[in-house]
Amino acid sequence: MKFSLAAYSTLLLLSSPNSCNLAKAQDSTRPICSPDPLEYSEAISLKVEKVGSIPTQTTNAWYYNMQSMDNFDGDTIYFLDQKFGMIYSFDTSTSETKTVLDMKSSDNIPEGLTLDWSYGSSGQTYKVKSMSQGTSSDEVIVVFTSSTLPPGWTEADSKLPAPGAFGAYVCGGVTWIPDIYRPGVIPECFDTQKGLPSLTGYDTFYKYTVVNGELTKPEPFFVSESNIAPGHLGGGIVPVDDGRILWSTGDCNVFGTDGMYAPQLDHESCGKILLIDAKSKHSFKIVAKGV
Repeated sequence: MKFSLAAYSTLLLLSSPNSCNLAKAQDSTRPICSPDPLEYSEAISLKVEKVGSIPTQTTNAWYYNMQSMDNFDGDTIYFLDQKFGMIYSFDTSTSETKTVLDMKSSDNIPEGLTLDWSYGSSGQTYKVKSMSQGTSSDEVIVVFTSSTLPPGWTEADSKLPAPGAFGAYVCGGVTWIPDIYRPGVIPECFDTQKGLPSLTGYDTFYKYTVVNGELTKPEPFFVSESNIAPGHLGGGIVPVDDGRILWSTGDCNVFGTDGMYAPQLDHESCGKILLIDAKSKHSFKIVAKGV
């Protein structure tokens, strides 16, 4: 199994003997979680050297949404411009950068996906959400967030809780949201992105065959319904040795409403890690909950 740098960093943090409850302290009697300061070392040093660059559509603060994906075999890593629906490949041996997918011009955007949806916040706009090594060395998996289902699907494989199933009071109990997984317009009492509408999207999983560095022959195999809102939208992905992938759904909630109901319910997909079979359509099972 090959983990990305982000996954290794998270595992190291959580396994540290000095790790503590990462939840924000609710009162002054609880300790604030913080790591011990690093001690100066004359034996260990870190050198940062520029090896290449990736283009961006905009460099203005809060107007872009980039992600690096390094969980691949060989010398290639990929960079996602999630907001603008673009994928760049970077060859670590030659420092060559190449655009391999652009939702505005590429012929390899799968038929039936709708990626031209817009949202008021760059940080929650994922036209291309995630990417991973596929079932072989010449295959990659790309996860798009579409506002429509792909051909062959009449409903998502993993779903949000049923409409209206779970309501909740938010903002210290002063505002009621009838459906916390479809909150509609974000209430004015929220600190983040208040007044923005929420949307329902579909995280759609495709296998691509890599031919001479190009992404070809997209084939869908899984769809996960998601809440597009300023919140916890998931997207963590790890390939495992038997051709399946681990996928983190996020808790599907608006920022400030951590967890809520679904993560502890075995029949719900939100707040779970799914084991998805990339070799078979519609196939998944829940392997971890409360995450």
